Amino acid sequence: MGLFDRIRGGDDDPRVAFFGIDGVPYSLIADHPDEFENLTALIEEGSGGAIDSIVPPESSACWPALTSGVNPGETGIYGFQDREIGSYDTYVPMRRDFQATRVWDRVQQAGRQATVMNVVTTFPPQRDVQRMVSGFLSPGVDKAAYPDDLRDYLTGMGYPIDVNAGLGKKDKGEFMENAHETLDKRQEAFRHYIEEDDWDLFFGVYMATDRVNHFLFRDYEHDGEYAEEFMDFYRKVDRYLGELRELLPDDVTMMVASDHGFTTLDYEVNCNGWLRENGWLSYEDESDYVFQLGAWLREGGDLDVDPDYAGDVDELVDPATLDIDYEDDALVAETADARDEAVGALEDASPAIVEEGDDAVTAVVLDSVDVDTHLVESDGDETTEEYHVEADLIRVEGSAYVDGDTIVALTEDARDEAVATLDGATPASLGIDRADTTELFDAVDVEDVDGASRVTIDPSEGVDLGTDMDPDRNVLEYTHSELGNIADDATAYSLIPGRFYINLEGREPRGSVPQAEYEEVRAELKAELESLEGPDGEPVASQVVTKEEAFRGDHDEIAPDLVVVPNHGFDLKSGFKGRKNPFVEYGARNGMHSFDNATLVVDDGDARINDVDLYDIAPTILELMDVDYDRSDFDGSALV
Repeated sequence: MGLFDRIRGGDDDPRVAFFGIDGVPYSLIADHPDEFENLTALIEEGSGGAIDSIVPPESSACWPALTSGVNPGETGIYGFQDREIGSYDTYVPMRRDFQATRVWDRVQQAGRQATVMNVVTTFPPQRDVQRMVSGFLSPGVDKAAYPDDLRDYLTGMGYPIDVNAGLGKKDKGEFMENAHETLDKRQEAFRHYIEEDDWDLFFGVYMATDRVNHFLFRDYEHDGEYAEEFMDFYRKVDRYLGELRELLPDDVTMMVASDHGFTTLDYEVNCNGWLRENGWLSYEDESDYVFQLGAWLREGGDLDVDPDYAGDVDELVDPATLDIDYEDDALVAETADARDEAVGALEDASPAIVEEGDDAVTAVVLDSVDVDTHLVESDGDETTEEYHVEADLIRVEGSAYVDGDTIVALTEDARDEAVATLDGATPASLGIDRADTTELFDAVDVEDVDGASRVTIDPSEGVDLGTDMDPDRNVLEYTHSELGNIADDATAYSLIPGRFYINLEGREPRGSVPQAEYEEVRAELKAELESLEGPDGEPVASQVVTKEEAFRGDHDEIAPDLVVVPNHGFDLKSGFKGRKNPFVEYGARNGMHSFDNATLVVDDGDARINDVDLYDIAPTILELMDVDYDRSDFDGSALV
């Protein structure tokens, strides 16, 4: 019996300790009973099995549904990116966007206490529960934990909110080290507060399991390079769950569940790329990319840029040649024609070579032109104006520089690098976006002039060349990168994961589909999605669900019109940048979510596991705790 039991004077209200194992498929446990000896024992002594997730099976939507027992039409959260009502603006949903009632709120309202640790979409932490540290997407423990003593403890022990998933794309060995460190710290914190024994509901989530699955699940299923590291990690997960079970007093029922299943990833499906290829989606801009020549030279080490250079206009042009005055570092023009001539002369003169050697050049480059109009005198209705033309300059130095649409290379190495890299270049070949193999240039030509090589680039249709030398410029800039960039005549668009929206008149700000045609257009899109096949001929969709089938409630205004639940092997993406290929083979991420095969384990032999989904978990927790509730408040039902 714990300390709190003694303080409560024998209060025998039953309690629950819930442990989330994000993204763990039940088949992983069932297929390896010896590796999961603690979970297997819990299943044999209680109940356990595979359950369904929700539509869509995305953690940011799943955990709100699991912890409230209601669908996204009630929670108001459909994924990691949601759309504002009546707008093309999108946002990342947090706790303020959650519209339902969490299971721990019901526990607190019943006069009981709840400790909540590391649940997705709970930032900022609630101040009306016993203690809470928010989970994934929180900015850090200092802002994600309440009250102060919880924040101080977690900060002191180096508690991480999440695994550094970026490491999985660079070094999987280093990634796994970080995953173990994160799991260890999570366990340390869970143990500490379970042993405090002052809670009625303990609700804690291990997120590291999902992260490991994303980067190592193919290794597990296909005996890949990191198969053993995968199983080592899960042996530890099982051991840690066994340790927690040992800590629980007799009045506590232990539950373990995942929010979705997992499977091997074969192809990423870029849904907006597919919509564009098939005439459903277009963008306002005629071009898709701006390739910044100076930024490419800078990133390749061929050009150093001094953006703070304090140069003057006369470093680019001689004012005397323009027949205008030069005062206070500005060209002074008395007519609009002279003004335009001055601006044009500055643009034509850039870059101006300051010093040029055999293998290096120093040049002054025009960054921007500012024109101030000055009123010289006013006589009744007549005014006399003059124009002060000033230039902001940048100083560059290197083995190559930019001259219009041409790279001037002063060394063979700089020339060869330009030709080898830019001839046939794509966003994928440049390391910018592996899902985009659009050829950026139609031709790259070389002409030797006066000891230098002029590499002239002919951009492809939809690609513009940029000559801005600002050091903050990216090599490849996208003219469309978000939902608001779609064209007025776009028919449909997609948000992750696999959510499709009709660009509906009266609902979307620039809707193109009349209300009278909505059902017909949606049915046509649904049919095309149902028949969509991957490169291997396999159907992408296991089912295509309408919003009426999947969502209901007071907060379904932003519900997608259709949701594709993918077959195993397909991961649905929905970016707006560039011209992504509809299908791209897996890369560093080789595992993906599945709707089926989520996990539920209850330390109660009478718990029903058949025909179960996430909506059944919240009422089950309340039933186990003898907390009163209205059955109509939930989309699911208690399993005990």
